Amino acid sequence: MSNQTERDTLGELLFREFNSYATALTEHGEDWAHAWPSDTWPPHTPLAALQGRFAVAREAAAVLGVAPSDNEITEEHQVRLENRALFPEGAPTLIG
Repeated sequence: MSNQTERDTLGELLFREFNSYATALTEHGEDWAHAWPSDTWPPHTPLAALQGRFAVAREAAAVLGVAPSDNEITEEHQVRLENRALFPEGAPTLIG
């Protein structure tokens, strides 16, 4: 049985891999929000490798019960992009 720490860790891994994939899509000139759930890439290309890494992370997370829908993944990534725009040097911390 999985515990919350494992689910949190794999959930974060899932979104880290998705961020890498979505960033590469954007750098490749693609609309990441449209391209990621449906496009496939030629084998042995960087986008195919990143898509594969994300797929493996998604499957691993799903085994422990972290199974966000495509829409939830898109929304979460959009929120993370907005947060990064607000705090380009990282999230603020309380000094204390």
